[in-house]
Amino acid sequence: MSYISLYRKYRPHKFKDVVGQNVVVKILENSILNNKIGHAYIFSGPRGTGKTSIAKIFARAVNCLNSTDGDVCGECDSCKSNIEEELDIVEIDAASNNGVDEIREITNNVKLMPSNLKYRIYIIDEVHMLSTSAFNALLKTLEEPPAHAIFILATTEVNKIPATVISRCQKFDFKKINEKDIVNRLKFILESENRKLDDSIINTIAKLSDGGLRDAINLLDQALSLNKEDITVDDIYNLIGDINENAVFDILTAITSGNIKDVIKIVNQYYESGKNFIKVCEKLEILIKDILIYNNTENYFDKEYEDKLSNYSRIDTDLFIELSTQLFDLNYDLKKSNNQKTVAEIYLIKMTLLFIEKTNTPKAISTKEDDNIQIQEIAENTNKTVNKKQETETEESSELDELLIENKKININNCLYNANKQLKNEFVNNFVSIKEFVTNKKYNSIANLLLKSTPEVVGETNILFTFKNNFEVVLFEKNINEIVKLLKMIYNKDYVVVAVTTDEWNDIKAEYIKNINSGKKYEYQELKKIPQKKKKSTELQESIESIFGEEYISED
Repeated sequence: MSYISLYRKYRPHKFKDVVGQNVVVKILENSILNNKIGHAYIFSGPRGTGKTSIAKIFARAVNCLNSTDGDVCGECDSCKSNIEEELDIVEIDAASNNGVDEIREITNNVKLMPSNLKYRIYIIDEVHMLSTSAFNALLKTLEEPPAHAIFILATTEVNKIPATVISRCQKFDFKKINEKDIVNRLKFILESENRKLDDSIINTIAKLSDGGLRDAINLLDQALSLNKEDITVDDIYNLIGDINENAVFDILTAITSGNIKDVIKIVNQYYESGKNFIKVCEKLEILIKDILIYNNTENYFDKEYEDKLSNYSRIDTDLFIELSTQLFDLNYDLKKSNNQKTVAEIYLIKMTLLFIEKTNTPKAISTKEDDNIQIQEIAENTNKTVNKKQETETEESSELDELLIENKKININNCLYNANKQLKNEFVNNFVSIKEFVTNKKYNSIANLLLKSTPEVVGETNILFTFKNNFEVVLFEKNINEIVKLLKMIYNKDYVVVAVTTDEWNDIKAEYIKNINSGKKYEYQELKKIPQKKKKSTELQESIESIFGEEYISED
């Protein structure tokens, strides 16, 4: 007999064998027990979570001749028949049969009585792939089907199904299966197959499957096919072209330390070992998200992981936010490119240069001995200038921070001074217009950010927004110029905007009420002038800076 894949071999045949979908199973069993069987169902959820398997079990259960608990008995003629050969259980793949003609054939045949079973079941997989005309052809049948017909529509993208179809069906949402349930199922399969794997490998497979049991079983099948007694966690990552946690930290360390040589070396290693650069990019995005969470919370991760994240706590948050934006663009371009390696190299070098520029990290350069001596001489000759310049920049930065904080307080004051309830209502009524820019590549991130905000105070020229957390406030302030541009496009007005957290706003509002009650009047205040950064005095100076870097240039 030919080999059967593990996910097919261990596909559940009874409700009691289903993993991780207890709510869905319970409702379906009760509907059979109470003889309250619907005419149409939608099973929606991520891939590999049991939608088609449960559809087939349900098709058997409603036709079971001896069911006592809503599950299949496994003994009657209906349960023993081969579901693949059963004429009254029709399974259709909408991805390859998505035309109106295929659906019309179903609607014409649905009136025929079942040949062997009580109900004729139509299972339409990936139903979101049907064309608009095919959905329209299905509508009438879904609304008034014969008593002997049941439709089960399975999909991973329920948002693509017309609302008119959804409203005619009972909808069940399948959730991702938790890692613990996946681990237990994998151990059961290993025991049944008389095979053994280390717990760390089983846990890694469960983690990488991202809630999809079928993906986990397929990965287990691949791992067992290696026929190695000493299968390692790295082998599992190599099977799917992914990188482990330590490798993600390695490349981020190379980027943040300004080591271009190491970045290129790591990219070459990934390419030669067949790594998927999209997965690498996604892992970096997750790591940066974890660093931002670590910097703004306490005891969120386990101690060992937090120790690793603490190595990056000294780096400015704005740099990581800018890095995440670059990674988002990299992910987008990787999906369109035929040469992922080159695209990854360009972006990662660009990110490394960003850290060199923002943190004054010297570039890691491989040179000949004479060049090393020359660079050392340049460094020694300019060392005093660099130190002096850095001290000046620190003082200027501190003064600038104080000015920015003062201007934020002034903006809040002016918002309260200009507050107008009617203007706020008009602004809020048009706020939904921002959704139109969500699909715009230039403004999508700004639009999504604004949609998370709440306009609390609106005046003729000033607006105060609130966010639930400080991370979004930081993003707002970083992109404030783009936000002003977007608001002008929508409202045709130049606004001065400011953002605070919800907690901060509660304090501001309480103080405002207290001041008003005590008779204090708010007056309009002028913003403090922000000093402009010095321009380069000559084209020669700009040229020298482009060669040696700004840190080697004296303003004197």
